[in-house]
Amino acid sequence: MAARLARVVVHEGFEVAGLLALSVYRDGRLVGFDCFDLRGGTRVPLLRRGRDTSKPYTFTFVAEGLKLGAAALSPISTQSADLIIVDEFGPFELNYQGWRKSVDALLTSSDATILLVVRQQLAKQVQRLYASIPSCVLAAAHPQSVNKVVRILRDRSTVHRVAK
Repeated sequence: MAARLARVVVHEGFEVAGLLALSVYRDGRLVGFDCFDLRGGTRVPLLRRGRDTSKPYTFTFVAEGLKLGAAALSPISTQSADLIIVDEFGPFELNYQGWRKSVDALLTSSDATILLVVRQQLAKQVQRLYASIPSCVLAAAHPQSVNKVVRILRDRSTVHRVAK
């Protein structure tokens, strides 16, 4: 949903920043994720599966991907964005690692709409973490979720135009 949403939002004339975690498959098998900077268009390795294949979800972070992700969520990279996507906000962030510092800073300093991509089983924890910030939950699989985000952006844009 996040990649499709980014394309639709740009097509609608809004500026998008942030990052996507893109799945990487080899021979039909998930081997990792790449970090994709939505504004800069750069894609680098973020996570790669460890050599121990007996543990199906053992991944190791790649420094280059962490660096690109931090840069993609920086104030300079997100400046003037209408929508900032953070794919994904997960267990790492709930343990105050990964993109957590950047997300906390954006939530208190940015005027953009911020979309956190969260696994369904972690959604309640993330809602509790940011309970003081107005939010809505969207289902990635639901086709109307993209339309809802576009409506939110249009409504915010209208409010800003009236306020000027």
